[in-house]
Amino acid sequence: MSRVLCALADLPDPGAKGPIRVTIDGEAKAVFVVRVGDILTAWIDSCPHLGAPLEMEEDRFLDLTGGEIICAVHGARFHPETGACLWGPCRNGRLTPYPIRVVDGSIVAAV
Repeated sequence: MSRVLCALADLPDPGAKGPIRVTIDGEAKAVFVVRVGDILTAWIDSCPHLGAPLEMEEDRFLDLTGGEIICAVHGARFHPETGACLWGPCRNGRLTPYPIRVVDGSIVAAV
């Protein structure tokens, strides 16, 4: 059975949900899910620059326009669809994706 991360209806557009605790290769990690229009992505909650969590507070990963993911530690900005760093000390880096899919109105881990 796939791990349910959140209900699609609970994810605003644009918006994010997380951190959500998961186990990856036997290690506890946090992920977050992002919705911008019809695009749904999930990322490991770890800045590629410092490894720090990105969220400003629970479910707050996006800038005020909902167009970019922001690292709360140093303000780096990431593209919500590709995870590419657009600005900040991790320039040319990217977030680590976490595979998801939608099943019966729920966003579930695809691993």
